[in-house]
Amino acid sequence: MAIGIVETKYGKVSGVELEGKYAGITEFRGIPYAAPPVGDRRWKAPEEPESWEGVRKCDTYAKMAYQKLEYKGIQTTNVSMVETYYEGMPEMSEDCLYLNLCTGAQKAGEKHPVLIWYHGGGLTAGYNHEINNDPSELAKRGIIVVNVAQRLGPFGYLSIPQLSKEQGGKSGNYGLMDQLKALDWITENIEAFGGDPDNITVGGVSGGTWKSAAIAACPAAKGRVKRIIAQSVFRCYMKYATMDVAEQQGSEFIKNIGFDPEHVTLEELRALPPEKILTDDLPRDHVIGDMCCDGDLVPYETVLETFEKLPWNVDILSSTTCGEADVFAAPSDRYYYGHYKVAGGAGYGGPKHCDTAAAFYEHFKDLLGDLYEKYDFENLVKVTDENSEKISRQLASLGLTRPGKGSGARTLMKHRIISMHLGKMHSESKYYTYLFTQILPIEEKYIGTFMDPEKLLAFHGSDTWFTFNSLRPGIPPHRPWREEDYHLGETACDYWANFIRTGNPNGEGLPEWPSAADDYGWLDLNAKPATHKGLESRLDELIHEYVCRSYGLTD
Repeated sequence: MAIGIVETKYGKVSGVELEGKYAGITEFRGIPYAAPPVGDRRWKAPEEPESWEGVRKCDTYAKMAYQKLEYKGIQTTNVSMVETYYEGMPEMSEDCLYLNLCTGAQKAGEKHPVLIWYHGGGLTAGYNHEINNDPSELAKRGIIVVNVAQRLGPFGYLSIPQLSKEQGGKSGNYGLMDQLKALDWITENIEAFGGDPDNITVGGVSGGTWKSAAIAACPAAKGRVKRIIAQSVFRCYMKYATMDVAEQQGSEFIKNIGFDPEHVTLEELRALPPEKILTDDLPRDHVIGDMCCDGDLVPYETVLETFEKLPWNVDILSSTTCGEADVFAAPSDRYYYGHYKVAGGAGYGGPKHCDTAAAFYEHFKDLLGDLYEKYDFENLVKVTDENSEKISRQLASLGLTRPGKGSGARTLMKHRIISMHLGKMHSESKYYTYLFTQILPIEEKYIGTFMDPEKLLAFHGSDTWFTFNSLRPGIPPHRPWREEDYHLGETACDYWANFIRTGNPNGEGLPEWPSAADDYGWLDLNAKPATHKGLESRLDELIHEYVCRSYGLTD
């Protein structure tokens, strides 16, 4: 029996009752949690939504937040975006403060654990009903899943002196304010949907991990978040911009869209239609999309410092993929990510960086310095011309990348060290990490293209298909899912449901997943999950020493 009509603080809502194996599950689509942030509400804290009479039908997803894609339509060389938009891009609107809620509860007060999920796309793109995070399977396992949309790009994160003057000396972080407003809504209303407001996990992929970390650590959230799931990746070394820097970046943005940043008024900017703010000719790397350290919502310079000083316990499950660092922090000094050049590594379909054995050893000799000879690298890692590129990419994801912003926490060893470090500081919190190594299948016609699994390995964010167990025959059409994929989907989703309930992913019938805070434990997540503890090999020891030295870390 499905839950039926639910009475919220603002009025009654009805949802969509699912059928077949998901009978008894109801999805409420497009519930407003705040007033539309348009007109005079642009670049202000979100306000209360209006109440309504009767029953509001929540059977349609809201339009996605206004955003600028790399390209009109689909980012054709970004695999994640191809899959996200394979049915076409949803309509956009500034009126975007809605959430979707999926529950298998039959009545109010059942106290089901809650997952609040934030989509990826940095802080500039994406939407809250993407096909790879279908909530049905988690709902079937007794988890209430809430997919929250928030303002993105300059609508969510613009700081300029004029806004700071209006708002008491600080500006920006409007997207984070939206998250807080949604958390308030969920805390106040989730019991009516059968949820437990005292058992909330936040999670996200890619840019969603930044949102998860920020809300979990935000003083205004007051410890309401019990745990975090950070997929691709937990960027603990990311530095937030100071308010001065954020205002400078915002003023440059205003200049780029054709206004004098010193003399333009807020009235003029708030009167602009959204397409005049994100213009077609504005380069994507000129788009505002970062939180700033305002001393209030974001009180510390780095994510790591924030979690070191947390006055409450937060359990953390973090991850990376075996193709992760290749996208954002691979060995080369240049790459193409989508259609624009970025310094720092090799991206989807980007130029080869270690495509011969000689180039491979030359690169790592330069990267490792004296560690190259200390660990006898040429005998420790054997490659040929045929496999040198692939192995270099795998080593990048394990930890052998050039230090820098892009590689901030995108490697397995950094996750392991972070977990050990935080585990010593917060012994009551639980820490788990994994490396996702399942290579997604692809139709034969894509072999040799930028979607070739040999090029991508397990690419950025690909694990969400499995952790949500969103695999469906023919969706998307270029993925001929195999039995091993469906099996992994069941396994990964079981781990996730367990973690959301208790902070521990382990459970009956699952391979034991060791704590990352206990001797560097981690899980190799694929069709046959393998568990690891300690610095198991000479290569492990090398990667550990290199990462600690490169980032000045101790565990």
